[in-house]
Amino acid sequence: MYRSAKGEPLIPALALRSSDDPGPDPFTRPVQLTNRQVSSDSARRGGSELGVRAVSGTEPGLYGTTGSAACDTAALGNSLVNDPAAGNAWASVFGIRRIDIPWYLNTLTPVVLTADTWVTNHAYRSGVASPFQSVLQAGTAVYVDAAGVPRAVCTCGNPLLPPAAAPVGGYRVVGHPWPTYRTTNVQRVSYTVNNTTNNTTVVPSTPAGLTELQVRNIVTDMIEALRVGDLLENLGPAPADQHLPDPFTSNVAPSFTGDAAAENGLRDGSPEAAPAVLSAARDNNGVPAVEEQAGEQQSAVDPSSTASASSESTEASESSAAPTPTDFGSSTGDAIGSLTFSDDGHDVTCTLPPTFSSSQVVATCDDGGAREFAAADLMESAVTQIVAASADRVWTVSTVAGQTLTVTSASWQTLVPETTQETTTAPETTDETAPETTAPDTTAAETASGTPETTDSPSAEAE
Repeated sequence: MYRSAKGEPLIPALALRSSDDPGPDPFTRPVQLTNRQVSSDSARRGGSELGVRAVSGTEPGLYGTTGSAACDTAALGNSLVNDPAAGNAWASVFGIRRIDIPWYLNTLTPVVLTADTWVTNHAYRSGVASPFQSVLQAGTAVYVDAAGVPRAVCTCGNPLLPPAAAPVGGYRVVGHPWPTYRTTNVQRVSYTVNNTTNNTTVVPSTPAGLTELQVRNIVTDMIEALRVGDLLENLGPAPADQHLPDPFTSNVAPSFTGDAAAENGLRDGSPEAAPAVLSAARDNNGVPAVEEQAGEQQSAVDPSSTASASSESTEASESSAAPTPTDFGSSTGDAIGSLTFSDDGHDVTCTLPPTFSSSQVVATCDDGGAREFAAADLMESAVTQIVAASADRVWTVSTVAGQTLTVTSASWQTLVPETTQETTTAPETTDETAPETTAPDTTAAETASGTPETTDSPSAEAE
């Protein structure tokens, strides 16, 4: 929240969180099991609402999966249950008790965001959950409930609520915008009960009893069914008097009191937008100011933040200068053959091998180094999807080490199939038959040893 010299509230903050950034004051250690880059596709979804894209939480393909669990549910549950202060603060966000956390987590499903998404985030400060408005980058691993509403972040354990019912133009965007960030492409999951106006409007709700979400496999780009929750085993009987949130009736605009209300752009004790936020949105023509902070990112609700930034007048003005579209020349093929990016003002060109023989590919670069990429990220379908989702037609790709490259030019190649050497069998010289060599049987124990160890399920600890 930004305040004047007299301490009066000015413009509330909308904090950007990149997919691998836990932010200040996280609730837990990271529990995410994937860090795969995902291109944002929100520009093709939903309709305009409060300056961003409003989507249904159960829309097929809204969320992504890699084919395996995106987060370690047991680890998150154990961390919260075994830390009384953090667990109580986390549980308070959802109106449950700390001993109920494992059962509530068992109703949630880990997925990957396929678009930059606006949520009400929470930091863990002074033993309480401090709410703030935040945009999570596409590729962030989160938990969603049966209504498709984000409920927790896997990089930090932070609990989530639906975003504030206030126009985005009344906020100040703070943090470090990623190359593909555009406020107008941010999405928000629509409320089951919509309080975005003075009159409560009921919108069509998701059918009750949902057991599967239709998600997009970001590796194969196919839609597949993902079971909702039920990831923990051996929970035992639920604690007495347990009441877990209903995913649909709890999908409403949040409200706060005191400073928390002002810091989130809301009226005190009401889900309605504060008058100052509505006024700022009108003055800014519905487009928020964007402030890129230097150095370490400040808290989204840091009252000491006083730097100023002018409002955006167009979508392109959200960055200091619109980047030049990636030049692919006239080459053709099914995968990237070379790519060029700028490193400290110097162009670096990396050349890929003609055969992708594994899931990760090492490129040789003319700065004397080598960079490793996920092979799937270099395929024609993945590259064109990212470029299509970029308003500036820019291709960005991340290395396995986590470095994000903004590619200025690239060329295609047609991959050469991997060849296998044929084995020639020597003719028999005797009538004797050589002893048959039998491959050892794979036992259940041997098979289990090759799979990731499953973390013990959270235990229900009495308070």
